[in-house]
Amino acid sequence: MIKKNIFKIILSSLFTLSPIAFGLVMWDELPALMATHWGVNGEADGFSSRTFTVFGLPIILFVLNLVCFFITSLDTKNKRQNKKALNMIFFIMPIISIFASSVIYAVAFGKTFDLSIAFPILLGLLFIIMGNLMPKVRQNNTLGFKFKWTLQSEENWNATHRFGGKIMVLSGFLMLFTMLLPAAAMMITAFAIILVSLISVVIYSYRYCLIELENEDTEFEPIYNKKSYFIAGIISAILVLVILGSTTYVMFSGDVTVTYTDDGFTVDSDYSDPLSLNFTDIKDIDFYDEMEVGDKVMGFNGATLSVGKFKNKALGEHTRYTYNNCSAAVVIKSDGKLLVINAKTTEATKEIYERISSKLHTDTNNNTNNNANNNANNNNGFSSNVGDIDITVSGEGEII
Repeated sequence: MIKKNIFKIILSSLFTLSPIAFGLVMWDELPALMATHWGVNGEADGFSSRTFTVFGLPIILFVLNLVCFFITSLDTKNKRQNKKALNMIFFIMPIISIFASSVIYAVAFGKTFDLSIAFPILLGLLFIIMGNLMPKVRQNNTLGFKFKWTLQSEENWNATHRFGGKIMVLSGFLMLFTMLLPAAAMMITAFAIILVSLISVVIYSYRYCLIELENEDTEFEPIYNKKSYFIAGIISAILVLVILGSTTYVMFSGDVTVTYTDDGFTVDSDYSDPLSLNFTDIKDIDFYDEMEVGDKVMGFNGATLSVGKFKNKALGEHTRYTYNNCSAAVVIKSDGKLLVINAKTTEATKEIYERISSKLHTDTNNNTNNNANNNANNNNGFSSNVGDIDITVSGEGEII
């Protein structure tokens, strides 16, 4: 099998290792420490050296690729395996290697990476592609849904993979839908989709086995009874309802809150981390009757809230904590960055603007008074005692 597919193996290996070539070309431009892992909030929480990132990751995937080839070749049943189905082994690792390295290099060059978009796209497309190939997988010991009863009955194997292929395609499209969710909710929902899909395939396959047993078409002895099958079906139905219900709830719920202190304020929402800002750090503040949301860069854009990093024509890239049903917004400039916030209504948004503006005006007056007092002290002079020497400085700068 290896000799027969040697060209595909070489081509697959080259694509898996191809990110190394880009890393070598851009070596001097890459930082010494590069982000290689992201948390569920989309923020980088794991870093590796430039050497390991450029060489280590592609080489690890390359080795895994060869291991997959080797294990698959040991299965004699794969000698008659469908060519299109066998191609799954050749393209999975190259896709993962190129995709992962592209994200890592993009972040290294200052591009923004949104886990809640990239991960569902990769996983969703893989499920859709593999789902289309599943019905073509012939009975073997390494590829496909390998249950005891599918390995003992070729009819069960074929029926399971036809059904499993449809479930995987449906799951892939559901994965793409999770792009609309916050990163943490996306990860939980994606895991639940995979779990429900696997349970559904197991239930279908085992039910097919029970039918074969009733017709005496197989010698397999069941390890579960019908009651267990019924319970598993109820659990799967509940999980599906929970996933759909929780997704709908997240999309159409959420609040933005602004809390004030003597020195500043904190804006928070249900689907992001809070952001605190001191009044002294605010350079400018404006009120807009209408402000478009724009395109999401990283964060959450549901039916009710838009939270995270966004980009529109009026402001460019900015951080946003806003309700979608209110077009008014308060735009705050601080250290070259823009923060956009609002409330559920235009009137409540104006109150936010007026409260922050009044604090800025108060701080400005206090600073003006302090400067005036300092100038007055300078004009009137001052006196000091250093050891046994009395020093007096007049307003004209003469030492007395």
